[in-house]
Amino acid sequence: MIKQSVINSFKRVGIPWERLQAETEQVEVTNRFGGGSCVTSKLVSYLISWIYKTSNAYEMGDRSVTVSDFDRIRYYVLSVDSNAYYTCID
Repeated sequence: MIKQSVINSFKRVGIPWERLQAETEQVEVTNRFGGGSCVTSKLVSYLISWIYKTSNAYEMGDRSVTVSDFDRIRYYVLSVDSNAYYTCID
């Protein structure tokens, strides 16, 4: 069960979480700095890509996503798949 606060963040930033959560296929995600890879759900894979994209945009001056939404989504990844978080995010 996804907390309502996380769902609200997904909605604010446009993440299609319902569709992604329904998909049962596992996919491989890779650390963007070459720090390894792991297998995870489609939702977590999408969120990792979103985190990378949003982080890059923030570094370029795009502050359209609030820090609280960004952090909430990062910590959601940690709570549902710590291996993917530590492999790709941390």
